Amino acid sequence: MLGRALARVLFFRETRSYESALLELDNTGLSLLGLNTETLERLPLDGLKSVLGSESSLLQSRLYTAGVLMKEKAEIVALMGREEESAGLFMKSLRMMTEDIQGMDEIDEGKAIAAIDRVIAELSEYEIPVELKTRMVAYFEQTGRYDKSEDLIFEIIDESPEFLQEGISLYERLLNKSDAELERGHLPRDEVNDALALLRKKLADVTQR
Repeated sequence: MLGRALARVLFFRETRSYESALLELDNTGLSLLGLNTETLERLPLDGLKSVLGSESSLLQSRLYTAGVLMKEKAEIVALMGREEESAGLFMKSLRMMTEDIQGMDEIDEGKAIAAIDRVIAELSEYEIPVELKTRMVAYFEQTGRYDKSEDLIFEIIDESPEFLQEGISLYERLLNKSDAELERGHLPRDEVNDALALLRKKLADVTQR
């Protein structure tokens, strides 16, 4: 049903019938989740989870659906010239779709990765909150793109030194990967060791202050 609805949304987008596209997204949200997109946008994530249910695989699927609806709305709003609103919707979408990274295999993982990557690309020109960057670190680790996790880790630490220990833990986990896995993730073992040594030194310096 979601796929059919998105096909209709695409038609409305291509014909520049943006209000009709937004109405289609609202109706889809009501049909699949019992919530229109305005309610999805307004509810904090914890509140949304309590409304969508507690069963793990079902909740992940519903959060993904909600995230896709937010992504589609963000793209339409951007086409309508409402850039700031669009950025907020993309961030909301990313929070929804990365709430349970481990649960991505409960849905079509390839489709989920494509959707999340699209949202991250759309946010590349915006200032992203640290909380959202930490979700992206976990997402890139889960999907085997360790070089992208590394780039974000150092960005986060510059803003929030308290993230040092989490960064160290990530590199320690990476050391348990095979050389082949690390190479596929574009982060060779010697780079992992160098980064881990650097973060441990930073943590020691902070602790001694």
